[in-house]
Amino acid sequence: MTLISPTLRNVCNKSLRRLPSLRICGHLSHASAAASHHRFTKPILIAGAPKATCTLCSERFTPSIPRYRNPRRPAAIAMTTTVIAATAINAGTDADVDTITAALTAGSGDTASLSASASKGLPAEVPPGMSEEAALLSAFSEVPAVSRVFVRAAAAPGAPVTVTATLQQRNLPGNSQRRYNITAALPAASRTTGETGPVHALVGLPQELHADIQIVSVSPSGRQQLVVLKGPNDSTSALLQIWRGARMIMELAVPKTLHGPLVNDGYFASGAAWTADESAVAYTAETPAPERTPAWSGPESLKDAAGPRSWRGVGAAVEDWGELNTGKRPPAPYILDLERREVLKVPGLPAENSVGQPTWCPPQSASSATDTTTTSTTTGGGPNGLLVVAWPHSAPPSFPRLAASINPRKLGVVFCYNRSARLYHVSVRRGADGTLQFGSSASRLAPSLESCLSPTFSPGGEALLFVSHSEAVATGTHGGTARLYRLDWFPEDDLPLARLEADPQLLVDVVERPTGHSAFPGLYTANIPDDGFVGPSTLLVNTQWGAVSAIAAVDTSPGGESRAPAALTPVEPGATLYGNWSLVGVAGGLVLASRVAPDTPAELYVAEVPADPSSLVAGTSSLTWRPLELGCPPAYGIGGGGGGLRGELPAVVRDALDKLEFRVLRVPPRTGDTSTPFDCLVWMPKDRTGPLPAVLSPHGGPHTAVTFGWYPSFAALTALGYAVLCPNFRGSTGYGQAALSSLPGRIGQQDVDDCIAALEAAVEAGIVDPARVSVVGGSHGGFLTAHLLGQHPRAFRCGVMRNPVTNISAMVAATDIPDWCYVEVLGSEEGRRRASVVPNPADLAAMFAASPVSYVDAVTAPVFLMLGSRDRRVPLLDGLQYLAALRGRDATAVGPPPPSRLIVFPEDGHGLDKPQTEFEQWINVMWWLKTYAGPTDTKSDFLPSQTPAVVTDAAAEATLAE
Repeated sequence: MTLISPTLRNVCNKSLRRLPSLRICGHLSHASAAASHHRFTKPILIAGAPKATCTLCSERFTPSIPRYRNPRRPAAIAMTTTVIAATAINAGTDADVDTITAALTAGSGDTASLSASASKGLPAEVPPGMSEEAALLSAFSEVPAVSRVFVRAAAAPGAPVTVTATLQQRNLPGNSQRRYNITAALPAASRTTGETGPVHALVGLPQELHADIQIVSVSPSGRQQLVVLKGPNDSTSALLQIWRGARMIMELAVPKTLHGPLVNDGYFASGAAWTADESAVAYTAETPAPERTPAWSGPESLKDAAGPRSWRGVGAAVEDWGELNTGKRPPAPYILDLERREVLKVPGLPAENSVGQPTWCPPQSASSATDTTTTSTTTGGGPNGLLVVAWPHSAPPSFPRLAASINPRKLGVVFCYNRSARLYHVSVRRGADGTLQFGSSASRLAPSLESCLSPTFSPGGEALLFVSHSEAVATGTHGGTARLYRLDWFPEDDLPLARLEADPQLLVDVVERPTGHSAFPGLYTANIPDDGFVGPSTLLVNTQWGAVSAIAAVDTSPGGESRAPAALTPVEPGATLYGNWSLVGVAGGLVLASRVAPDTPAELYVAEVPADPSSLVAGTSSLTWRPLELGCPPAYGIGGGGGGLRGELPAVVRDALDKLEFRVLRVPPRTGDTSTPFDCLVWMPKDRTGPLPAVLSPHGGPHTAVTFGWYPSFAALTALGYAVLCPNFRGSTGYGQAALSSLPGRIGQQDVDDCIAALEAAVEAGIVDPARVSVVGGSHGGFLTAHLLGQHPRAFRCGVMRNPVTNISAMVAATDIPDWCYVEVLGSEEGRRRASVVPNPADLAAMFAASPVSYVDAVTAPVFLMLGSRDRRVPLLDGLQYLAALRGRDATAVGPPPPSRLIVFPEDGHGLDKPQTEFEQWINVMWWLKTYAGPTDTKSDFLPSQTPAVVTDAAAEATLAE
């Protein structure tokens, strides 16, 4: 688009709107003096062609090229003028503030920030006119979320149950998460059978946690806790503190030569593990560097003599685990021995493995319990072995060419459950001299399984439970349906080799096709909750169940595989309290859970365990959930919105949530196996009067899903009048393995068609105005956004891509997950067989054909890209190449490119999840929608409503030619 000269001033808005491109006369030069600024006369319209006259040279101006019109974008005055301003700013031109201000005046009606900047000689502030949206988004962003809960039951009958909830709240000015604890005491009356009303606990004031705290782990008795803080100086990696009662009884500084920073990422490790007698704690930390360069230019320490300063070099590069693990060393388990006040690395572990998830084995007997100087009470015997999970530094055997390498590379592990994860037992005993004594080497358990995660023992210690993602390992997809296994345990034995190699019993198998929409779809989790048992053999787990996360009861007794897990929270769409549930603790006969939903952030619920916990699996009893009010009680009259955390939210948030509605649309697929509909999750305002402008937001992965949780960005968009559509297209988790396995080899086709089918279903339901639809997605959702804009250019007003996959043939050489490129493009079997370090020309051709960059010439809607500089999953250059292809395409052959804009976040990786980054992303999304997607208050008057149609390449070219 040709831009208006930088020297045009006092141009009437009508003139500016009528002249999207101009052939500039020689007088309109950038160097013209202020006294000779040109002014246009009133435009003369002849047969609809805009013309204008220069008052100095009388030259007439007409558009120099045919006016570019997006067939899906209305030719509205506000939209046209804002296009000029946005393009001028983004293209790096030197268009002056007056020109930009004139355009934005018609587009947004708010130029205060631009005028203020102009008067001070500062750059224009973009996006402008977003103060109301920014205030709304800030209010939503600072809504707290429950991150963890610790529940402690007193031994005395009738004593209250103590609940300590850790919440986190975005600190936008500090670009961090503010963490704080709230402690509450549940009175004995809260356990009265038959009560259904809220539980009003005795709540203390919030206490903010220090930013340097990395782990807080409470002992089994609840009388001690381990607090781990970051090291205070360059030579110390961590401070380990043991607190008991009202004071700290021990603090140890761990040097970096012993281990590096702690690992508490939820993948390699979560928290710490205490022995039954509380005499030792196992945790996970990075191993120290095995080498360093000499001190150059002088001695390392000058001591008492003067001398030259020395320095050390970088040294050899060390391969890491990719995204979110850049620069991190392999993890390993360490033990804090409270009796001897020392830290030991667990020896005998397999080489070339990253090791984590330490779990203590049950004690041999209670008689072996010891009373030490560090604890006044014991809950069982001393150390009796340690279980750990080891991730080999190589590809799994399901990728034969990658696994056969002598020096294999590490593949990314974040959100990748198709990696080998093996279970090992380490012999640990406390000797007669009080020292911890280890076996010579670790022994592998369940060697027939290539995936064993989250080892957990039953309350009686007679069974070991663990989750296996062997299906993901076998198929090569990064996500899949999990299995739950049981291994009989004999703590009195010394674990003979025969029992170590025994095959575990399968308790919960993969479900290929659920028997109904709300039937059990299979297990979708990688973790067994801490304290998840409510009886000797009844285990509660968190799992995705269709469109929600649910709490399910599992029978772990021998023969328990005959009973399907039972849902203890609502899984039927539209049911009361429908939403995402998560088990957070079990103690004193009570079950505590957190619940979130599109209209409900941060709620806690309490239920009493029935006398026969096994009846939960049999379905003869259920849990009665009662809300636990952790906020200010209503009687205090603080907050103005009632009791609990919701009552303390800003009024604008409460009002918006009261007006939010969410529902599930069942969408029949149109290609492939059409026998089972898939879900499309919808956020929308309750007080709508007709079809709404919509944001289609496909999820990433692709083998993940969107569930009805708390999404501040979606809630804010709904408050602005948009409907948000999130299709769980076939290939998503939570709906059975058959649907998930149908996508590899068909990305860019099946998932794209499912998104269009979901949009059409929303139009047919009267929810969405098809003339006002935009698309926003990240990662694989960005991949789908680019595909939808290219394959269906008439269906969307604009698009926003966040770290999108745009050219798989370029991504495969730089990503931390090259296996993804093979499996998703070529299919599970063929992709695993052909995956190699360097793809061949045929592989590259297939990857390019599946990539949205192959459709870039058909894109007509404005495009906004948001990229992270430190993205290891979809490297920055992938998105930059797409933008270059869009802006640099052959305008003569396919038409000029649409407006585009780019933001690069220098400190962010793939998730783009820093608080300020999140805010800037979504305020720009709102601005982009406001600029290009049309008004949200009325039905579009610019284009007739029509069902989105599939546009072929030929049709797209014909449209561009027009």
